[in-house]
Amino acid sequence: MDTLKNNKGTLAAIIIFIVAMFLYNLFFKSETITLPSEALAVSIGDDVIKMREELQAVTLSQNVFSSPSFLLLVDFSTEVPQQQVGRPNPFNIIGRD
Repeated sequence: MDTLKNNKGTLAAIIIFIVAMFLYNLFFKSETITLPSEALAVSIGDDVIKMREELQAVTLSQNVFSSPSFLLLVDFSTEVPQQQVGRPNPFNIIGRD
């Protein structure tokens, strides 16, 4: 309760700011909602179609796979052994499987 008494000015400033923002939004903010036109709705996916066409134009030279630098690459992957997945009854008490 002492901290509330010591910080009356800060609390009052916060409350005044919140009330001022509420009143500003209530009286001065316009409520216009713009709906997209049909022309805009038709052109929404154009950038995706253009990107797809550009990606289809990309070609990869098969010579990359026969180059000496590619053939010198070493595979360091390890195989993950098969493990039991989950519990027979996941809602049973832990330790009573």
